[in-house]
Amino acid sequence: MLNDLALNPPKMLMSGLLAIAPVALPSPVQATPTPTPAAQAPSSQTPASDALTPLNPDPDKLALPKTVNIDLNQPLTLEQAIEVAIRNNIGLQISELQLQRARAQLRQVKAQLYPTLAFQASIGQNTSPGGQPVYLPLNFQQQVSLQQQQQQQAQQQLLTQQLAASSILNTQVQRLQQRFQGPQLTTLSDQQNLELQQQLQQLQSSANQAATPANFTPITLAPVNQLSYRNFFTNLFGATSGATANAALVMNYTLFAGGGRSAAIAAARDQVRFSELEVQRQLQQLILDVTNDYYLAQQAKIQVQIGEAAVANAQVTLRNAKAFEQAGVGTLLDVLTAEVSLANAEQNLNQARNLEITTRRQLAQRLNLNPAVDVAIADRVEPAEAWTLSLDESILLAYQNRVELEQQLLQRTIALKNRQVALAATRPQLSLFAAGNMLDKVADDLAPRFGYGVGLQMQLALFDGGNARASAARQEVLAATAEEQYANQKNLIRLEVETAYANLRANEKNIATARTAVSQATEGLRLARLRFQAGVGTQQEVTSAEANLTQAQGNLLAAILNYNRSLAALKRAVGYPQQRQLGVKK
Repeated sequence: MLNDLALNPPKMLMSGLLAIAPVALPSPVQATPTPTPAAQAPSSQTPASDALTPLNPDPDKLALPKTVNIDLNQPLTLEQAIEVAIRNNIGLQISELQLQRARAQLRQVKAQLYPTLAFQASIGQNTSPGGQPVYLPLNFQQQVSLQQQQQQQAQQQLLTQQLAASSILNTQVQRLQQRFQGPQLTTLSDQQNLELQQQLQQLQSSANQAATPANFTPITLAPVNQLSYRNFFTNLFGATSGATANAALVMNYTLFAGGGRSAAIAAARDQVRFSELEVQRQLQQLILDVTNDYYLAQQAKIQVQIGEAAVANAQVTLRNAKAFEQAGVGTLLDVLTAEVSLANAEQNLNQARNLEITTRRQLAQRLNLNPAVDVAIADRVEPAEAWTLSLDESILLAYQNRVELEQQLLQRTIALKNRQVALAATRPQLSLFAAGNMLDKVADDLAPRFGYGVGLQMQLALFDGGNARASAARQEVLAATAEEQYANQKNLIRLEVETAYANLRANEKNIATARTAVSQATEGLRLARLRFQAGVGTQQEVTSAEANLTQAQGNLLAAILNYNRSLAALKRAVGYPQQRQLGVKK
């Protein structure tokens, strides 16, 4: 039985590390971009979204979870993790909301190309301290209409007064005719002459009154306070009151704005493009972050498998040491050494399991999953595809595709457009206006009066304290800053490409070296066990061989995952050109 244990060590570690399926990564970079909707994953073969629905977070973003118990363990491939992140990541959703805000702002600025049309209406009753009705403040056309209405009212009062005086005059004449006519009255006494002169004077006074216009005081148009309970009761008790209703339709259109309107529209349009590129940049960075988190969780999972294999090897060594010690061919020191090795292996396994838990939760946080969901790694470790471009080609491709460079150019253009907007305040502003209004005094029987007005208005700011020039100078500084940031960003992009490319080539060589080391360490452990079983080797040799195998397997795992990370970083550095239009919705 001892021979069987010595000649057949566990093979869990090698079977768990080397029999691995490839990792699904975004396709290799291409020079021609292909538009892709933001809600789709990078690969053309995306898994069904219905299967990932339980992973969605609570739609109410302001609600706190009632429970944090994890009741769903969902294995995810890298491709599925990227799809879930694109759909659920909060940072990407914020960028899309900012894009919607920029588009709404562009529509708001474009509204300056159209005329404005406003309708105004009011009705009110006010009284002056002298009892004359005082109307609400009106514009020029409304004032003219009100004066015309007042003149018509005065003419109507004069006509009524003349008719009344004429009627009185006719009555007096008839009385005189009845009194002084008849054949018996041939002569007049002094008393009769006096009465006749008095009557004639009364008739003359009535005639003068009928011919004299009534006293008319024009109504003074002056601003008054709005109606309140105080002046309302004043109108009811003894004061002369009046109620008016007026309505106006006003149109205004800016014919020339000094170039500020067109510059503002161009700046808003560039801001929309900047926001589109920001969504694309956030998406590319999200893909890289999810990929790194996935590889980190994948590494922690394989470290657990390596730790479990190391514990199994240490247990075999301990059993062999105890068997040899009981058979009298081993020593107690060998047993103690095997026990220490087993304790160290178990401690390393506990640390690997703890790291696996934390990396999986970090991935779940990046994906913004439902609190009741825990993710598990479904992909196995295997080197991704090879990078076929040279370093020079990769740098030139990055200069062509990185959205950060275009964003800096847009920042410069926006600053120059805003400079034109600031300087437009010092130039003439020409606008066209037209208005039509209606005025009616509610208390009288006259029909409403109508008026209109049309004209051109020119405005020129003669002095603004230097505000426009200062604002223009500020925008010039922002444009110069964008130029410097463009140059700095270009250098950073080249550094990113060179670093990722160098790491990729180094890890590519490390994979081949680590595989050779694993084969040699496996064979070394087998020979150390045989030597120990034959009595020509020591327990220390077996322990060292086990440690070498564990380290070689860990190096192979690190080399493969570092290669995959370097490939993902290199794809991000060149800008994922095959997904250049991701997140941009026209």
